[in-house]
Amino acid sequence: MRPISMVATVCLSLAATACQIVPDPDPADTANVPQTDEARMAAYVAEAWESQVQPVIAENAVDYDTLRNRLAEGMGAAGAAYGLRPDGEANPWNFAVTGSGTVTEARLDSRAAKMQVDMDGDGAADVTLQLGPVIRGTALRDAMPFIVFTDFRDQIEFAKLARAMNDQAASGLTKPEGDVVGETVSFTGVFTLRNATDTPEIVPTALTMGTP
Repeated sequence: MRPISMVATVCLSLAATACQIVPDPDPADTANVPQTDEARMAAYVAEAWESQVQPVIAENAVDYDTLRNRLAEGMGAAGAAYGLRPDGEANPWNFAVTGSGTVTEARLDSRAAKMQVDMDGDGAADVTLQLGPVIRGTALRDAMPFIVFTDFRDQIEFAKLARAMNDQAASGLTKPEGDVVGETVSFTGVFTLRNATDTPEIVPTALTMGTP
């Protein structure tokens, strides 16, 4: 009977080992939870915004009237003088600008809030300011010389980076309220321009209502 007793002892030992109770992970412990692409891109932008993004805009911002005069000479001349873009001549130019004008139209109650602004006093809108939180385009991302596509996993992650930068810009603005038509607005921002005659759709990184 001794061999049978030894086998029984081993089996009981294995069963006890297999049935060890493992506590559930603490729901509050997020250290080991993988971040989503959105969270990682938001963290990347938050870290780079003051130290890298804003300095690039400040160093390259040109007065809107100055840029408009250079655009009259063609996209090549304006781009060479003031433009920012990723490597490759097929990529459109991005421009950082400052300026002030008069609001001719505003849609502030939309998630894609915008203001149309007359920059030369003729009563017609010359630029659009995208206030968000929904903002079109990738101008902020594509204007940054330190951002390189190959540093990111794929096109999907790169697109989420552009969205995170637009979100950061929108969240940093004090958005106007009420009827602002006829008021003066001053701004700094970035936009992409494919043709010299297109209306700039600017993503503001700074915005002030009232006479500067």
